[in-house]
Amino acid sequence: MQPTVPRDLLKVDPKSKELYARFSLPHLTAYSVHWLTLWDIPSTYENISVLNARLFPVAFALSGFPEMPDAMRTNRTLLQMRPKYRDFATSDPRKGVYLTEKGRREIKRVIEVLGEPTLEGKPVESPVAELEDRRPGGGRTRNPAHTIKECRSRLLFQLFKEGQLAEADPVHFLGLVGLYDHTPPSEVRKDFRRLRADAADVQDQEFIRFLDAVAERFRDYLNRPDPAKKKGQ
Repeated sequence: MQPTVPRDLLKVDPKSKELYARFSLPHLTAYSVHWLTLWDIPSTYENISVLNARLFPVAFALSGFPEMPDAMRTNRTLLQMRPKYRDFATSDPRKGVYLTEKGRREIKRVIEVLGEPTLEGKPVESPVAELEDRRPGGGRTRNPAHTIKECRSRLLFQLFKEGQLAEADPVHFLGLVGLYDHTPPSEVRKDFRRLRADAADVQDQEFIRFLDAVAERFRDYLNRPDPAKKKGQ
């Protein structure tokens, strides 16, 4: 057995603290990205945060609440993994995080120590083939109905349904669109417009009302200018 949908990540068992304490947070997050990719589960900010907290609760769960992920810690770690720092991973704002060649080399040592994940005490089946470079390019056809169905399961939509959207913060918004806080604001706006187009394609009026409310709630965040590029870049 193996996880097949993001909700299955909640069944993944924690690893031994004594073992994973040997590695840096970027190494542990690379381990999570590796398995998400092998399981064909999107390596989004949200999914990585959940899997990190399940596998490594002392390192990635909220203090005092081991069942809840510290999404900001995962986000800071993803920043450290970018090419100009550790060079463990790259990210595509629409599809997720992907290990670089260096990241794939480093992960082998982590797997040697931690082994494979287990799911409710049972070994997780893993594909026989070596993990290949699965950066965007092969491309799946966008499925608006599937996209909206997934977004309805996100915490931000649940807050909307409960009338608590005012309590949401940018972390919840980024979880909805599957982006990262270092994504240029112009790309965030582009993906948000694409999500609204998906909702229009499937004629989901409730979700369109939700997106309108989100656009109002995060107006300032959405309308930020892109950071100016440094000379020479």
